[in-house]
Amino acid sequence: MFTARFTIFALLAFLAGANAGCATCEETLEVNGDVTYELVSSYMNYDNGYTTCRYVDKSGDTATCEYANVGLLEDGDKVCPKVSRMDGGGC
Repeated sequence: MFTARFTIFALLAFLAGANAGCATCEETLEVNGDVTYELVSSYMNYDNGYTTCRYVDKSGDTATCEYANVGLLEDGDKVCPKVSRMDGGGC
């Protein structure tokens, strides 16, 4: 009986993790209502689950935003949104 309970628990834990969303990067960042920064790269760090977004503006200035897997800003420039969009498809 212990084995059956453990198997069911493991399966439910796996399914919950597989359906969890990931933070995704906005294509553009707006400052004062104007599109200022455009996304140039993004990647997910599988060690900590964070998503890093790199942006550049027309003058060549860059901005980097790092989001936790729940979509909250963990580190970044002041132009970064405090919350990112979430991808419901899993990481």
